[in-house]
Amino acid sequence: MDFNQLLLWMVYVSCISLLIVGFKRGKAARGWLLIAALLLGLTLFLQQVLPNHVGLISGALWFLVILIPQRGSVRINQLAWQHRFKPARQWAQVLRLLHPMDSFWQWPRYLHAMELAQAGQLPEAETKLRPFSQSQSLMSIVARCQVSRFRGDWPGILDWMTQEIPKVTVMSSTSLMVTYMMALGETNRLNEMILELERFQPQLANAASKYYWDFSRLIVFAFCGQPELVARLLKGPLAKIADSAQQFWTATAAMAAGETEFAQTEFDRLIASGNGLYANTLRQRNPQACVDDALDDHSRHQLKVWGDALFVELPDRERQRVKIWQSPITLGLIVINLAFFVAEVILGSRANGLNLGTDTNALYTLGALIPSEVVAGDWWRLLAAAFLHFGIEHLSLNMFGLGLLGPFVEKMLGTWRFIVSYLMTAIGSMLTLTLLTITGIFVTPAAVGASGAIMGLIGTEAAIQMRIIRQQSSKVAATRLRLIGLFVVIQMIFDAVTPQVSFIGHASGLVIGFGVGCILKLNDLVSVTKPTALKSF
Repeated sequence: MDFNQLLLWMVYVSCISLLIVGFKRGKAARGWLLIAALLLGLTLFLQQVLPNHVGLISGALWFLVILIPQRGSVRINQLAWQHRFKPARQWAQVLRLLHPMDSFWQWPRYLHAMELAQAGQLPEAETKLRPFSQSQSLMSIVARCQVSRFRGDWPGILDWMTQEIPKVTVMSSTSLMVTYMMALGETNRLNEMILELERFQPQLANAASKYYWDFSRLIVFAFCGQPELVARLLKGPLAKIADSAQQFWTATAAMAAGETEFAQTEFDRLIASGNGLYANTLRQRNPQACVDDALDDHSRHQLKVWGDALFVELPDRERQRVKIWQSPITLGLIVINLAFFVAEVILGSRANGLNLGTDTNALYTLGALIPSEVVAGDWWRLLAAAFLHFGIEHLSLNMFGLGLLGPFVEKMLGTWRFIVSYLMTAIGSMLTLTLLTITGIFVTPAAVGASGAIMGLIGTEAAIQMRIIRQQSSKVAATRLRLIGLFVVIQMIFDAVTPQVSFIGHASGLVIGFGVGCILKLNDLVSVTKPTALKSF
């Protein structure tokens, strides 16, 4: 398989996935639907007229009109959560040229208004947002809410959203759902706020970004006087939001919990800072009634459910996030693969001129799997072949997979068990190819590559995630397991239609890896202690 074919598959999978997600989101993703449909149609056309270059052309377009806008929008949201509105606006000015739909074109103006409000220039901020009032788009609704927020008019926001905005429209936007809940909290309608979060939970908890789900729970915990849970969110998934936002929500939770002196001091500091995002809200905030008296039994129960879940979910999420530089064995395996590839290039170039790892004689000399040679006594080829690659594309794909999957499996198994599992799947997949060849069931004349071991990592992770689900009922692990299943299906389809790829090598590595993951002891999988920080009612 060459680079052109790889890019072609990537474009097809990406566009089809985007169409499926876009249809589920409806009007909010019309621009993405249009881009994905156009790129898919263009790719099908180019495959007929330029089959040898279709992957390169469509891949380049995919990079410009899908990947950059998607990753850029994530970056803009991250900067906005940190209240770094100026760099967010600069990103938005570039991205709207690549994707002038789905409100991208209006983002710079909106972010500029937020920047002005943060600096206390509220009249100028409202002027920036005024043009949005002429539209009925989601962006115009969000902008109108922000104008009222600058004024601290949360009762006005709540009345407008309740009376004039259909609930289906509110539920189509994560930003509007969060704004609506905040309005309920600011007007002391706490039981309604909790009921609405229950209603919004499926959309928020299953969104691509968990930020809005985390932030929604932050709002509820703060207004319901749970400072310990607020602190846990602010030290965990919301640690990077702006300092002023952390100060606001910490003090709000303290005030609701009865820590009046500390909370008022923090509020006074925020007002004195002139930050227009919070100053008028605090000036006009009504004194909160005793939370214990305001909450009904259902609300108390639901708060406890969310609080208990938080103490399981956050460590689980943290477990799933492992950086490659924290994984020395994974890095070591990548280095070994690179060293073998350098040896391939040097040996092959000496004999036949410069090449990038495609010289078959060099691969044979370094240990390519030849089943007849293995049977004749070259058993070392079962391992050596797993560190050899045919060309730089083959190497790049497998090293990307190793870097993506290896750190988590290494963390969960520990150093030695990870080494054992990797070598077992690498050797096991090569041995399977050898046995099937010599028995005549499925003949593979020669093979190289770490893909059997990489598929072994997928099988091992699938087994690990299943064990986590059984022990802790982890939603994070369940989501990850579904993604693994989807990847395996796509990989098997790809293997079936690509003759150069070893379906047997991949499938055997997957099965062996799953077995290894079921047997080996796991690190970092302990029972979660019941939370003690949750305020009892």
